[in-house]
Amino acid sequence: MRALAELVMKGRKQAALVAIIAALLPMLYWASAAAVALITLRKGTSDGAGVLVWALLPAGAWAFSGDPTPLAVITGTFLLAITLRETVSWAKVLMLALPIGALAGIGLETVLDGLLGQVIEATEKFLSQSAHQSGEVNLDTERLRLLLVGGLGSVHTAFMVLSLILARSWQSGLYNPGGFKQEFHVLKLPQMYTAILLASLLTIYQLELDFMRWLPLLLLPWIFAGIALIHGSLAKRDLGRSWLIAFYLAIVFIGPYVITLLVFAAILDSFVDFRARIPAKN
Repeated sequence: MRALAELVMKGRKQAALVAIIAALLPMLYWASAAAVALITLRKGTSDGAGVLVWALLPAGAWAFSGDPTPLAVITGTFLLAITLRETVSWAKVLMLALPIGALAGIGLETVLDGLLGQVIEATEKFLSQSAHQSGEVNLDTERLRLLLVGGLGSVHTAFMVLSLILARSWQSGLYNPGGFKQEFHVLKLPQMYTAILLASLLTIYQLELDFMRWLPLLLLPWIFAGIALIHGSLAKRDLGRSWLIAFYLAIVFIGPYVITLLVFAAILDSFVDFRARIPAKN
């Protein structure tokens, strides 16, 4: 990956070439987004926009053919990279990711409306076939649709943030070794941001504004802050990579439970600051 980052930073032509090829190949749009973000972080918005234009050519072709994912992720990552360059605040990046992700989710719902209907129909058929005893399943298709739309928006937003994380780690590796690790290990949401998120969740729930649709997206800042809390706490105690491996394996095998704990831990961390209370090993 370092070699790819070095190629991107050799010049505008090389960066544009990487962005185009990665956006053109299936499932490699994240690398294109990271390349655009790296140029933006290192050289500024103008240079980043120059590479973005080239990346949007194949991304636009994908969108025209029915897959808007590369277009949404690359564009969203570019906007987040501008924010990180200007503010040097991951908390602000995570909060800005919410309206960007919301717009992406609305766009995806519009473009993929037919596909969502097919997924709901297939899910209903699968559940009906699996119910051997009753032979019938009462599936709330509208609720399932809201979950799918919300999940799509949140997953795309997560890919934007992850692409930016990759770009920042590339920048750190090339020009400021250890810099990204220091940034990420101290990431936590300020109390005001946590209060805004809690108030948003409560308002959406009370007003019945498609709560299940917006819940996955609104949880994302806490999830990333919770992951940063784990990384920072383990690093402060110098516990090594084995603990991180165990943590990510837990996410894979018991994901919903771990994510729930991460969200609660991140909320509490906004007010308690756990890392400040953990004694350093050295």
